[in-house]
Amino acid sequence: MLKKIIILVVLAVGILALVLFYKKSSFELTLNSLILKTQQNGIVYPYQKIRRDSKNFSNLKVNQYSLTSDGEEIIYEIAEVDDLYEFNDNQKSIISKLFDIKQSRSLFENKGLEALQLTLSDGKILNLFFVQTDSQKIEFLYGLSDKLFAKSMKQLSGKEIGESGAVVLSKPITKWSDKVNGIDGVISSIDH
Repeated sequence: MLKKIIILVVLAVGILALVLFYKKSSFELTLNSLILKTQQNGIVYPYQKIRRDSKNFSNLKVNQYSLTSDGEEIIYEIAEVDDLYEFNDNQKSIISKLFDIKQSRSLFENKGLEALQLTLSDGKILNLFFVQTDSQKIEFLYGLSDKLFAKSMKQLSGKEIGESGAVVLSKPITKWSDKVNGIDGVISSIDH
């Protein structure tokens, strides 16, 4: 009996420790800044202007924000699916289909956050952060200049990265549509 109680106590302490110390990466959009958080670090992108565009599809809602931060345009997107759907668990496939890329280079990963440099089908380079911490929501931050991306990477990972000639964007370029449901394999039904 004592052995069972000790096992239960150790198990409860282990679960409590995981809950207290494991923090997923996340984005938070406030009234005057976009915050990218990891367990150890955070980056604040204060913005002066914001434009929002919402798109609703049969089982998908996408909010796209064009932010002007220190004279630079950056794009932040949140995509969420309805309760009976989920995003494909192959994040690289999702990114490939939504951004129409030739290749991607992973620079950093941390608890749901990944930093990538994408080579688009037209040969341009795009800097991208994305967070997917559950199967029904995915977030993107992209269009950052090389300077801003390098500064962010330094804060998040301590890594120095060089210039890639990345494009700076003034509007979203993701290819969201009703077609991403099932046909393209970006979204699928949970009851499949």
